[in-house]
Amino acid sequence: MRKLALLLTCSCILLLMGCSDEKTDALNDLEAITEEITTKSADYTQEDWDIAENQFGLICEELEQYEFTDEQLKHIGKLKGKCTAVFARKKASDFKNSLHRIGKEVEGFIEGISGGLEEEREEQD
Repeated sequence: MRKLALLLTCSCILLLMGCSDEKTDALNDLEAITEEITTKSADYTQEDWDIAENQFGLICEELEQYEFTDEQLKHIGKLKGKCTAVFARKKASDFKNSLHRIGKEVEGFIEGISGGLEEEREEQD
């Protein structure tokens, strides 16, 4: 019976150590992606942005599986906030660029219609 209890105790310790390592790995992954996107995202392609957003989501999902201390949760929240801010700036920039592009297309469209109507009037005269 003592051997069984010792075996169960050792198994639980190993299991907890394994979870602890995975928990630490997930936190390290969040720190790494935060560092990556806050320092290198200026050179990102759209594909890089898509990959970063996907990785961030997966890391956040993984972090939800573990229990953290209040201090760790505060640190995680700060890192998530930094990442979210970077992603939000990217989305705002994309939106601004889309509006500019649409504005220019509409401007050209209106010029095209106006020019077409003037040509039609000149032909009728």
